[in-house]
Amino acid sequence: MKIENRATVNLNYQKLMAHIHSVLEIVPKEHMRGVSKLVLVDYITDSRVDPQMRRELPGLYHPKMPGSPQAWMEIALKPLTPEGSFWKRLSARLALRANVTATLLSLIAQHYYLTLSHGVRKDQYEHAIRSYVDRHLSLYARTRKGLRAWLIRPFLPWLERLARWLQKKQKSR
Repeated sequence: MKIENRATVNLNYQKLMAHIHSVLEIVPKEHMRGVSKLVLVDYITDSRVDPQMRRELPGLYHPKMPGSPQAWMEIALKPLTPEGSFWKRLSARLALRANVTATLLSLIAQHYYLTLSHGVRKDQYEHAIRSYVDRHLSLYARTRKGLRAWLIRPFLPWLERLARWLQKKQKSR
């Protein structure tokens, strides 16, 4: 898949591209069949999207249409790197890779469930996409190596139990 950079955000694009390629390695190639490119932009500029929503939308999937030969994806970097106070910018920079990973996986899930997967009804898409992203985020976290992953890995079962408990508590409200 071709990755185009049309963004003007001040980032280290070599590291960002390497990160995107590492995320794409965990996704089965069959799930990406039919996607021609991934475009990194400042903001989503599609006229079909509400103007207020365009400023906040981190990603957009463009399905295969009669006028376009292939499906493609767009990731907006400005909503993922907001401006403001020093602490807000710092927290956004620290969370950038995680946000790009989640956005990319959600776009891939949209492509997979809209074009390649059969038996999923329209009212089930949102739940199916969320579960796809969660499943692949945990797979990505297990494949990572490094000090942070090594330190966090022993606590993951406990954190997952805590997350399930919190979800159950939230649903009971």
